[in-house]
Amino acid sequence: MKIVLIDLPVEKLPGFHHFLSSWLIIDESSSRTILIDVGPVSSVPVLVQSIEAVGVSKLDFILLTHVHLDHSGGLGHLLKKFESAKVLAHPKGKKHLLNPKRLWESSVEVLGDVALAYGRPIPAEESSFLPDEASLEGIKKIETPGHASHHYSFLYEAESNLLFVGEAAGTYYKRGFAYPGPDNGTFILRPATPLKFYLQSALSSIRKLKSLKADVLCYAHFGYTTEVLKFLDLGEKQLLLWDALIRDYISKCEGVTIMPENVTEYLLQKDPLLADFSNLPKDIKIREEENILSSVRGFLDYVFQNTKAS
Repeated sequence: MKIVLIDLPVEKLPGFHHFLSSWLIIDESSSRTILIDVGPVSSVPVLVQSIEAVGVSKLDFILLTHVHLDHSGGLGHLLKKFESAKVLAHPKGKKHLLNPKRLWESSVEVLGDVALAYGRPIPAEESSFLPDEASLEGIKKIETPGHASHHYSFLYEAESNLLFVGEAAGTYYKRGFAYPGPDNGTFILRPATPLKFYLQSALSSIRKLKSLKADVLCYAHFGYTTEVLKFLDLGEKQLLLWDALIRDYISKCEGVTIMPENVTEYLLQKDPLLADFSNLPKDIKIREEENILSSVRGFLDYVFQNTKAS
């Protein structure tokens, strides 16, 4: 079995390399080739080239963790090249792949120029999808809401069990692999908590993933680790830490407008898993400032809504 991590750079966006990805599984024992996530429209040519470069001319299955543009936006275009591929997607997200108009409009509203750089998706055909209740031999699909309400993770059972978590366990960048520098084990881990985010759902999803017997944890952003339980534990503890830190920050700002940018700076100072942020190359730092800010906005919305409810 061969596993290929495909980098999907977006040339129009500084720092958008070693960030978006697809995972390609070439499993000779079961005579099938599987792709996990497809990236945005703009990176489909790179994706096709990378697939063909390893001798693959046919995809059997495409598994989608969720339908955000950077994970599934290129599906319609990719299926024009690999017409026989069958797609497994969450039922709640599938409708946005069949008719991506609303997904596109909301993405442009939230992401602005980033969405425009990703490119506008085209509809996929109903005939390309597996039934909602479908199961694939040796592959477990796990409901892991939090980052998105329609999020799947996938456990590929083989000699080494591979766990593809999309963004259910946060985002991971290892120095020397996902960004330049000596490979001294240094990494950054951050929550992926955009609007609408629900903390308890995210925590429950991570705990569900911890119960699986996985040997390799494969992130969508970006890379992998064999220290599966360690990094799932870190992802869980980081969510709880952000909840505590953000509530602490709010409590100190009574009568003052809470600015997400200020909360972001506070987290960069207080969260040890973001300690290597200052060492990021300039282009990646610009990218990550915006991504952390997006996560902060989602977390703030959750905290304020939760406070009102209580």
